[in-house]
Amino acid sequence: MKKRMVLLLSATALAALLLAGCGTATNGTNATTSSTVTGGQAVTDNGSAAGTVQNGSAAGTVQDGTAQANNEITDIDTLTKKVAEAVAAADKAEPSGTTEADRTLFMEHKTVLDALDREIDTYEDALEAQYRNGALDFEDFRRKDAEAGKLEDQLDDAEDRLESRFGIDG
Repeated sequence: MKKRMVLLLSATALAALLLAGCGTATNGTNATTSSTVTGGQAVTDNGSAAGTVQNGSAAGTVQDGTAQANNEITDIDTLTKKVAEAVAAADKAEPSGTTEADRTLFMEHKTVLDALDREIDTYEDALEAQYRNGALDFEDFRRKDAEAGKLEDQLDDAEDRLESRFGIDG
């Protein structure tokens, strides 16, 4: 009985920690995450933890239409630059030899890659909202969605290379 109680409490605590990490930080200034990994530590341009997306909720963007989507969503050129920087940083990361340090460095890079993937997903959601609202024709929607898909592929490839280099099976 005592084992069940401990197991239940542990599972509840773990679930609470995981759910707490899934929230998004927002502020009124419409800041976007610009993460780079330097010196083995993920740092953003405003000092927040890497991986937090600070450009509002995706649900609000989709519901409010194109005006809010255009104000809150990063454009494809900015996303392309962020992806290139994150991929380059991840490709430069090398294992140091100690298991704990390697895991930490791997997770810092993976967090940055995952945050950018979520940012691209938000961009794609905004494109879809613009298309559904008639602000974007089908050809433009398809072209921009394909560009975003290529960025996601670059992130996936970088993550695969990172996993291979660090010997971590994703």
